[in-house]
Amino acid sequence: MDRQSGNQVKTFALFSHASYLPALLLAGEIMKKKITACRNWVMGCAFALAASPALAQPPAGHEMPQDNGFVTLQVENDLFANFANTDRHYTNGLQASWLSEPRQFPGWMGPLTELPIPGRSSNLYTSHHRAGVALGHVIFTPDDTDTRALVADDRPYAAWLHLTFSLQSVYKSDSNLAIQDQWKLDVGVVGPAALGEEVQNNWHVLIGADEAEGWDNQLRNELGVNLTLERAWRSDTFATPEVLGFETDFIPYGVLSVGNVQTYGGLGGTLRLGPSLPDDFGPPRIYPGIGGSEWFHADSSFDWYVFAGLEGRAVARDIFLDGNTFRDSHSVNKKHFVADAKLGLVTVIGRTRISFTHLYRTREFHGQDKPDQFGSITLGWAL
Repeated sequence: MDRQSGNQVKTFALFSHASYLPALLLAGEIMKKKITACRNWVMGCAFALAASPALAQPPAGHEMPQDNGFVTLQVENDLFANFANTDRHYTNGLQASWLSEPRQFPGWMGPLTELPIPGRSSNLYTSHHRAGVALGHVIFTPDDTDTRALVADDRPYAAWLHLTFSLQSVYKSDSNLAIQDQWKLDVGVVGPAALGEEVQNNWHVLIGADEAEGWDNQLRNELGVNLTLERAWRSDTFATPEVLGFETDFIPYGVLSVGNVQTYGGLGGTLRLGPSLPDDFGPPRIYPGIGGSEWFHADSSFDWYVFAGLEGRAVARDIFLDGNTFRDSHSVNKKHFVADAKLGLVTVIGRTRISFTHLYRTREFHGQDKPDQFGSITLGWAL
């Protein structure tokens, strides 16, 4: 998007690209009205979830972890991987999430905690379940953002503003097996109502950078609904040896997502190495949010580990490439198989977790000139 060559602009943009949130606060009166209406809708939905009258109670005899939930802030940006003041393809993602303390979830979610687990019996497994809600925003642009004309051979301009309601269930057995199931329901909007143009260009006005000129070609307004189920394992079955005195483990996972925004199935795995690996499932991601967990082991100590992973997705539907579902819009010919490679570092300082992940993504559509890279930063706090 930005072709500024001055060192001052690049330096300032490197810092400021990390979050578009101030733009939402400092934009003009029209934008303020839009955001106020959106905020009221978000707060109403979040309150409805939190105020559900039927909260599940812990089964007798099951151990409950001692914590009061977690708050997580995430930002993903191509700047973190390319270190160039440009915007290209998946250019920015923001998400703020809250995860409840164990066993605090609306009662109607109870049946979702009873998914079949091979070999499972009530006396071999303990479990804890958490409800969560997140507000997310992602932006996509073509490589050339200086032209007002439609860039027919590159991906469409698009933004996705959504709420995610989640249920996370963790099952542990006496044999050191741990399984995590995550149900996620995304509800939001794609198109001008997602405020992609306002967020991006108002921010660029503030930092003195070029505006993206092609937002008139973005996807049209469409309600988006997606349901996702993820399952991850941590087990001695996938035992790994110590390396130079450091612990290692391997966490495989699978995912199935269905909806008009994205429909895909995927498999992946994460290899971790550190002095004392925690019993969580690694840091979460925004787009697409596969693997990881917002919860983590929090105490007064310091811990760290590095990780690497691979995942592949078979994609049947991606609105950000296929275009609108019920209306004509710009689209490109997507690839049906996409793979990600990731490498990162996690530090836990007392009740705070900080992580950075560098991601390499294979080409997502035919005619894409090169693969994409972006970085993901996650800050999590135990309440």
